Amino acid sequence: MVEQISSAILADFPFVEVRNKLTNSENIHLGGLAGSSPILLLSEMNRKGDTLLYVTKEFDRAASVASDFEQLGAPEVFLFPPTRRRPYDTEKVVDMSVLVQRSEVLEKLNDGKASIIIASADAITEKLVPARQFYSLSIEIEKGDILPIDKLAKKLTEQGYTPSKFVDEPGEFAIRGGIFDVFPFSGEYPVRLEYFGDEIESIREFDPDSQRSIAFLNKTRLVPNAGFSENGDKESIVAYMPEDTIMVLEDAELILDEIDRHYQKSEEIFSELKEKLTGAPDLHYLTSVEWEQAISGHGTITLGSFNRCVNIHANYSFITAPHPSFNGSFKLLREFVHEQSKGKSKTLILTDHENQKERFEELLGEPGDDFNYRVIIQNLHEGFLLPAKKLAVLTDHQIFNRYHRPKIKRKRIRGGFSFKELKELNIGDYVVHVDYGIGKFAGFKKIEVRNSIQEAAVLRYKDDSILYVNVSSLHKIQKYSGKEGAQPKITRLGSGEWARKKAATRKKVKDIAKDLIELYAKRKAQQAFRFDPDNSWQTEMEARFEYEETPDQLNTIRAVKQDMESSQPMDRLVCGDVGFGKTEVALRAAFKAVMNQKQAAILVPTTILADQHFKTFSQRMKDFPVEVEVISRFRTQAEQKEIIHRLAAGKIDILIGTHRIISKDVKFKDLGLLIIDEEQRFGVAMKEKLKSFRATIDVLTLTATPIPRTLQFSLMGARDLSLIHTPPPNRQPVYTEIHSFDSDLIRDVIIQEISRGGQVFFIHNRVKNIEEVTDMIRELVPDIRIRHAHGQMPANRLEKIISDFYLNKYDVLVSTNIVENGIDIANANTIIINNANQFGLSELHQLRGRVGRSNRKAFCYLITPDVRSLTPEARKRLSALEEFSDLGSGFNIAMRDLDIRGAGDILGAEQSGYISDIGFELYTKILNDAIRELKETEYSSIFSSEPKETEFPETKVEFDLSAFLDNDYVTDNVERLNLYRKLSEANSLGQIDEWKSELSDRFGTIPETGQNLLKAAIIKFLGSRLFLSKITIRAGRMWILCPANNSNAGTHFYNTGMFQNLLQHIQHFSSGSYQVVQKNEAVTFVVGNINGIDEAIDYLKLLFDKLTEDIVVHA
Repeated sequence: MVEQISSAILADFPFVEVRNKLTNSENIHLGGLAGSSPILLLSEMNRKGDTLLYVTKEFDRAASVASDFEQLGAPEVFLFPPTRRRPYDTEKVVDMSVLVQRSEVLEKLNDGKASIIIASADAITEKLVPARQFYSLSIEIEKGDILPIDKLAKKLTEQGYTPSKFVDEPGEFAIRGGIFDVFPFSGEYPVRLEYFGDEIESIREFDPDSQRSIAFLNKTRLVPNAGFSENGDKESIVAYMPEDTIMVLEDAELILDEIDRHYQKSEEIFSELKEKLTGAPDLHYLTSVEWEQAISGHGTITLGSFNRCVNIHANYSFITAPHPSFNGSFKLLREFVHEQSKGKSKTLILTDHENQKERFEELLGEPGDDFNYRVIIQNLHEGFLLPAKKLAVLTDHQIFNRYHRPKIKRKRIRGGFSFKELKELNIGDYVVHVDYGIGKFAGFKKIEVRNSIQEAAVLRYKDDSILYVNVSSLHKIQKYSGKEGAQPKITRLGSGEWARKKAATRKKVKDIAKDLIELYAKRKAQQAFRFDPDNSWQTEMEARFEYEETPDQLNTIRAVKQDMESSQPMDRLVCGDVGFGKTEVALRAAFKAVMNQKQAAILVPTTILADQHFKTFSQRMKDFPVEVEVISRFRTQAEQKEIIHRLAAGKIDILIGTHRIISKDVKFKDLGLLIIDEEQRFGVAMKEKLKSFRATIDVLTLTATPIPRTLQFSLMGARDLSLIHTPPPNRQPVYTEIHSFDSDLIRDVIIQEISRGGQVFFIHNRVKNIEEVTDMIRELVPDIRIRHAHGQMPANRLEKIISDFYLNKYDVLVSTNIVENGIDIANANTIIINNANQFGLSELHQLRGRVGRSNRKAFCYLITPDVRSLTPEARKRLSALEEFSDLGSGFNIAMRDLDIRGAGDILGAEQSGYISDIGFELYTKILNDAIRELKETEYSSIFSSEPKETEFPETKVEFDLSAFLDNDYVTDNVERLNLYRKLSEANSLGQIDEWKSELSDRFGTIPETGQNLLKAAIIKFLGSRLFLSKITIRAGRMWILCPANNSNAGTHFYNTGMFQNLLQHIQHFSSGSYQVVQKNEAVTFVVGNINGIDEAIDYLKLLFDKLTEDIVVHA
């Protein structure tokens, strides 16, 4: 189909003539090309694979061009991004993925592999390391090369690479014995070199998240940072281009103006700060004269209307027209297709997903001679018309006025922030031991146990009491998670206080678990109205959604509709981050209710939210016979009275409002659906009132508070739950920048936003001096309207200020992080966060979610003290946010501090105290245990179809060999602890084997003490699955201790026949060399002829395999 469009554009085009002119370095102009038609033309012209440098004025346009080339199948397309650094700005933290992309383009040019490079004017203004130097600094490494480790480290350090404990960011290297890890400034993954002496024995790519090898290589190349220069010399990207490169300039004058503007800015800064800066502007930045000289030796194609600065040798004109406007109207689209068909023209509608294709075909109906259209799966940035060729090319995003997100193959390059760091345990951190309570992690200590050396974690409790925890029991300790910044109370060992706290929590948690399950059981027994399947209006309304639905969103919508079409009342909780499309789920459910002659009520916590929902619902439903109203304090008493009267008469279909909508005087004629937005923000009395609705009508609850993953499974068993983890893919990313405090930057950012008619959030989280900060901004930008707000203000005054900001009565709102959630102001598209380094990552993510709520480009500036003074961890943390500019991308939003908030919101605020007392992880374990117990006992009939969980006991293991990871083998304490914990938590032989592979992959050959540790883990796992309490291996014998009769494990062990089967198999395998000893309610088997730990493992595996067979046969 693309070929058909291309051939229509290219008919009669003089290819040979044009190619000859370009070969002779002549300049040609291609005119009259609308939409994406020039990209189609250039793709066809470039079938021979010439190198093109395509330059645009702005980066967003460059990204769209790159996307079109890729979608049309052009080979080797590369986007050359700008660093977005202001001239001479060393304070901005540059996104690492940008540096990698820039270096990678230069590397591909060197290899002759880049055929199309797209860059914006600001990307080419920054000069680069000279081409000769870039190539000479690159280090080629092959398997078998002799390259001493210290020599390689020195070379890389000279090129701007930095040493690190572990490599997870481009430009880092790490040395661990004979392992050398390095993350080059090109390629998708870091590289692991394994040495034997000075020889490179193996080269492997590895995943920076898991640190595991993923592919073997024969050779690799380590390229320098494109911005690095050995002697200060620099040159433009054109110097890297082959001589026969064709230049494509889109509005050449505008490109020249942008280069000039950037250079003039650099001259201004240089003249002010000459003494502090190194190198005049022309050393670092491109001048317009240099640019014109650089491209003069190349054949050039100009596009667009502004090209007077280029001496054009030949003009080639086309007759095309831009994409017509439909404003989302299927009526106008149908009329257009009819008109085109009358003139024997064909209409092609491009969409990039199958769902939308099916919707178009369903709503437009069967194509034919008098209605000639076709929907094809293809992605282009802009459609166009070819009147002479009787062809119209339309795109679904332009039909519906949607933002179109460029589809560029993104490499997996990421900044160095690993989410496991949030849970990493460092010396001095608070920890919770399941049996002993809250203490502090104080490192490791080698201890002697029966003539063998083992390693133990040292926990320090109240009055400096010490507890040693064997590394095989590290699964019993967790990093303490409480409210962010709150310090827990350390436990006194032996005092009984920990046991009392756990008992009190268990008692309270059991009540909560019972409430959840009772509500579920009650609802399942009720009957409710059954809604009909979707009708054609529902399909048409849904087709107008301006974003592409995510799989999560589609699953949620499907689940909601199934609930509504069932005979039981719906009570579904939809959880999704800000901007992830929960409102769309609610909107479709409400529309479905109205299509079934039922009314829908939407209850929201604030007046602003009510008004926002009213605008959204009214806009989406304006072409359908649906009456939407809002009742809030923005309405006069007379208006409210009129609304209540019309509602009772059935003349209002959807009513949106705050708690006013469930007042006694508000009567619905036939309410079928109640939608509750952010229920946790309502008071206890309101929540009790809402409970009465749940038994009779369908209830849909929306929340932006993340539900902790550890609670999801339990809640899913007690309440219907849908999770939307991913944002709409076509939503504009929020451009994010980290910067040291700079009043000029703040002024420029505010002026830039206000000049385009927008508003600015300025977040300052200290009430103490928020007025001073407001005055400072007022001085920087004197003519703006500015107010400040914080959570300590009276509630009505605070709401008034925010309402006024929402109504655009102020340009800038200076506030604490009260705007973190629930304030959705579409006109505010810039947020400046002061002292960003003092916020948690999840808080920053939520704050950034306040902007980018409309179709405008949004900006987030993270202001810190001097960037160079930040710790590497703080810098990486902020860089992660900068790199993940997409809403929600890559983030597990339910992180620790939000887990706690989420648990409090879902289960009730009073639970926060219990969570603080015993830590989040232990609290959720107790809740999960309570729910499981109730499901298996009191409510077993309701949950009879659910499989029962088996809880295995912990088996103690003793033998006479030293078992630990030597300090020389894994030098970092934190990493050693993580490895110990991972082994301790392994719950299959496969996971233990995986741990062994990881260890040898990352650290080299495992020493004997490490091998013993592995064997101990295997014995512990096998013993646990056999329900054994303890296994001791010593002096040619193995003692197998069975569980006590009166223990939980004992009940299972003796009641299921495991004991009899175990005895039978020991008799069979031990040929008489065993004894049975009974002592204190427990039986011990003493097995002879076990010569060492390996034989013990083989023996236990035989028992395990036989007992597993017994279970399968019995089943």
